[in-house]
Amino acid sequence: MATYMGSVSVVTTVKWFWFFIGLAGLFATLVHLALSFKKAVDVKGGERAQLYSKGAWLLILAWMCYPIVWLFSEGFASFSVSFEVCAYAVLDIISTVVLGFMIMSGHDYLGGSAPSQSREYV
Repeated sequence: MATYMGSVSVVTTVKWFWFFIGLAGLFATLVHLALSFKKAVDVKGGERAQLYSKGAWLLILAWMCYPIVWLFSEGFASFSVSFEVCAYAVLDIISTVVLGFMIMSGHDYLGGSAPSQSREYV
């Protein structure tokens, strides 16, 4: 929401105000991913903790690139619109599809103790 408000703002100071509000929210989210949620999954230990670490760092690195793209596309107007759209598309694919494949690859040790063949789907 803050990046949208910054994108449609005409006044430069308002644009940067919304950018920094968005950065504050992103920072809070990344801190929770890296610290708070990590403590909760470390209690479970083992392969779950390893999968969470990989997924969390993938998200942290990908999400840190979003403000950089916004900074150079909307903020400084250095990137073309085509490059901006492609950069956001690549970041979206990394942060959703790649993360989804990582989580699904860990399905065996994330699920319950029952094998998947014995489940009945209605």
